[in-house]
Amino acid sequence: MKMSGARTLLDDRNSRFTRVTGCRQRTGSVLLEFILAFPLILILSLAIIQFGFFALLQQTVTVATIEGSREAAQVGASTDSVGNLIKQYVALNSLDLILTSPAASGSGNVLVTIQTGPSTVTIGNSDIPCTPVGPDPTASEVKVTVCTNLTDPSGDTPIPDLLSSFGFTLSGKQLEISAMTGLE
Repeated sequence: MKMSGARTLLDDRNSRFTRVTGCRQRTGSVLLEFILAFPLILILSLAIIQFGFFALLQQTVTVATIEGSREAAQVGASTDSVGNLIKQYVALNSLDLILTSPAASGSGNVLVTIQTGPSTVTIGNSDIPCTPVGPDPTASEVKVTVCTNLTDPSGDTPIPDLLSSFGFTLSGKQLEISAMTGLE
């Protein structure tokens, strides 16, 4: 019995020894795993942040477009009243709608197109290529389209181009949203 007790004690010491040396040998592989995993974690984190900015921008422009079409559908609404309302909404995302009608080159970073039946009015920056989405409005409808570039030439407004150094860029991409409402 003493023999088996001694072996148990000896085995216990050996298992402790192997555990300690196992940890010491493991530190190099932990560092290697971190070096391999860090770029993936960084890219994933930046993608989540950039998607959050995009979702916020899309929601803001959607609400601005819908409210702008409601304003344009009211009796006696003017281009300036529609433009001012949309300007208040898009300013939340550091976008600048300059109320020039017709749209002029280099004036702000938003283009608004208001279609009422056969007539079309544009406000803002004419450099932004924009084609209203969906069917044309009838004589009893008004359609408002808001277009903006996702990044500016510096690559940071309204959405920072966080993943451009990894080969994923938003440069040259646009957001175009249209809303149609019946005239009152």
